[in-house]
Amino acid sequence: MRADLHTHTTASDGRLSPPGLVEKAALRGIELLSITDHDTVAAYPLARIAAQQHGVTLLPGVELSVQVGRRDIHLLAYGFDLTDPALGAALAEYRTKRITRAETIVERLAGLGVRIRFERVWYHAKGGVLGRPHIAKALLEAGLVATFGEAFDRYLGTEAPAYVAKTDQPASAMMALVHAAGGVTVLAHPGINLDEAVGAALVADGLDGVEVVHPSHNPLAKRRWAAFAAQHDLLTTGGSDYHGFGTFEDENFGSYTPPSAWVERLLARVAHPEAA
Repeated sequence: MRADLHTHTTASDGRLSPPGLVEKAALRGIELLSITDHDTVAAYPLARIAAQQHGVTLLPGVELSVQVGRRDIHLLAYGFDLTDPALGAALAEYRTKRITRAETIVERLAGLGVRIRFERVWYHAKGGVLGRPHIAKALLEAGLVATFGEAFDRYLGTEAPAYVAKTDQPASAMMALVHAAGGVTVLAHPGINLDEAVGAALVADGLDGVEVVHPSHNPLAKRRWAAFAAQHDLLTTGGSDYHGFGTFEDENFGSYTPPSAWVERLLARVAHPEAA
């Protein structure tokens, strides 16, 4: 089974609509797709209709921003009940905090003499979950930066002057909510900037798996985190982390697929292997 277990739509910070992403997945020969928008599952009602039309199976998914100690990390959750009230309430709280965070970033930018209208940030979000990419687009639109990358380098990156930390939600609490909703949790793209100590802390709190296949992972990172998963008897997953921006991401979509055995093991562990 060809699967991509890490993708994004306009419901968060992706370029394609949910139906557009499903259609593209079908054209790339992807049989199992998980839409893992940031802190929302709003893509699924429309994606489900498109999936039925194109013969694609949807695995419920979401990408969560959490903390381990003082480290901000991302978790991927899979196979949970999309209508679970407790998890839904937690995601709604996330989205509210994202609005507050974006407002604070815009205020900090103004304090630096870099002024944009918050309405333009909302415009670029197009009804999806607010994030720093939408602020970067507003900066670019206003001519305050020359490129998207410059917006992060000068103002929005973790070491930049307008940066505001994400939610202080402990990873353990979110993992418990996902488990109660019938799902599993996977550490997203750990090869970017994480070490085994963070992974071990997550395992102690109930982590179920590690994303091994990812565009940011070189062969050494893949081997390292596959070995970590084997050591702790964890699931292994993968995906393109597709947002739809640029030729590089377009080439990645359909190219970063985990082995079928990994997918089958994942599906055997979740209560909701399909988005019903």
